[in-house]
Amino acid sequence: MNNSTLSCAKCGSTSLYKNGHDKYGNQQFLCKLCHHSFKLSHSHKRKNFPFPYPKCTSCDRSKVFV
Repeated sequence: MNNSTLSCAKCGSTSLYKNGHDKYGNQQFLCKLCHHSFKLSHSHKRKNFPFPYPKCTSCDRSKVFV
C-alpha cells in the first residue's frame, strides 16, 4: 500500500502516521493535521474459541450450545 495515495477523510491531508492496529489486525492511521484516527479496512477476523469444548462423558462428543 502506497502511503502517498492515502488521505484523511476529515480534512483531506496526506500527512499521516501509521497508528498501530485494532483488535482485529486492521492498520489504523492518524492525521498529523487534524488528529483524526481512521482505518481503511473494516473486516472483522473471527476469533477462535480459546479452549476446546468439553466432551460428554457418556457419548464422547463435544457439546455445542447454540
